[in-house]
Amino acid sequence: MSLHAPRRTLLLTALVAGFTAFPSTAHGADQETAPCARLTAREVRFPAPDAGRVVFVTAADFKQNAVLITGCVRDTGGYLQEWQVTGFIGRNGFAPVGTLREGQYQSPTGSFSATEALGLANPGTTLKYHVVNPRSRWGGPGSPFYNNYVENGSPADENLWYWANEGTYAQAAVVNYNRLPDSIPVPGADYAIFFGAGNRVSAGCVSTTLETSTQVVKTLIPGDRFIMGVVSDVFMPAPPSSAVPPPPASATQNVPSATPTEVHSAPTSGTDESDFIPLGILLVAGGATAVFVFFTLRKQENSKRS
Repeated sequence: MSLHAPRRTLLLTALVAGFTAFPSTAHGADQETAPCARLTAREVRFPAPDAGRVVFVTAADFKQNAVLITGCVRDTGGYLQEWQVTGFIGRNGFAPVGTLREGQYQSPTGSFSATEALGLANPGTTLKYHVVNPRSRWGGPGSPFYNNYVENGSPADENLWYWANEGTYAQAAVVNYNRLPDSIPVPGADYAIFFGAGNRVSAGCVSTTLETSTQVVKTLIPGDRFIMGVVSDVFMPAPPSSAVPPPPASATQNVPSATPTEVHSAPTSGTDESDFIPLGILLVAGGATAVFVFFTLRKQENSKRS
C-alpha cells in the first residue's frame, strides 16, 4: 500500500496538469474584468470627458465576436461598476481604429457619445428617442440622411421597423460612430451602429439581453460614452511606480450565458480553433508524464522484489 497510493497520486497529478492549463475560451484569458477601475486609474486610451456613465464593450482579441459589457457610473472617487454582462458584436470582431468599412461585419473601436435611442416604446429616457413605426428607416449608402434616422427613405436604408419587431431594436441606444456630434459622417465608413438586444452575433452592432439594452437606454444621458474595442487597444499598462487600485464595491449582475446566432448572416464562432491546440499539447504532455511515472515506479518496485 505504501507504494501504490503514492503512485496513483503521481499519475493523477500528471494527468490533471494537462487540464488545469486549458485556456478560458468564453472571453479569453486577456479579458479585462475591471474596466471601471482602469478608467479611474486613467489607464484607458480613449477619452470619456465629463461622462456620468461609461459602457465598456471589450473583446480579448481581434478574432472574437463575444464580448464583456460593463456599466460604470461616476462617483466622487472615480468610476464604480454598476453591472456586467456578456454580449456579442459584429461577426468578424472589432476593426482597428480608422479601418472600418461597410460590408466588413465588424464593430468600431474607440470612444463614442450617446445622444439618441430608438425602439418600440420610450422606457423613460432623457436621450432623444425615436418610437419606430412602419416608415422608420436609418439612412444608408447614398442617402442624404446617411447614418441618421429618417422616415420613408430608400431601399438602401435600414428598416428599423422590421428589426424592432424582430427584437434586435426593441430598445437600442445609438452609438455615435461616424456621425455627429462626434464626427462628420464619411460615406462608406459604415453606419447604423447600435447598442441593442437579441444577444447574438450581428453585422456590427453591440447585442446583449433586452433587459440590459433597456437599462442602458433608460440610464444614459446625452454625453455619456461607449468605449469599445479589443483589450490591448482600449487599456494602457499600469505605470511601473503605481499599482492599479482595487475595483470599488459594486452591485454586479451575474453574467448570463449566451449562445451566438447570426442577425444578418451565418455566425462565426468567437472562439478560434487554435484555442484548442494548447489543450491537445498539454494532454499529450500530461499523458506522457503519467506513463513515464508509471513505468519508473514499476521498475523500482520490480527491482526491490528481485
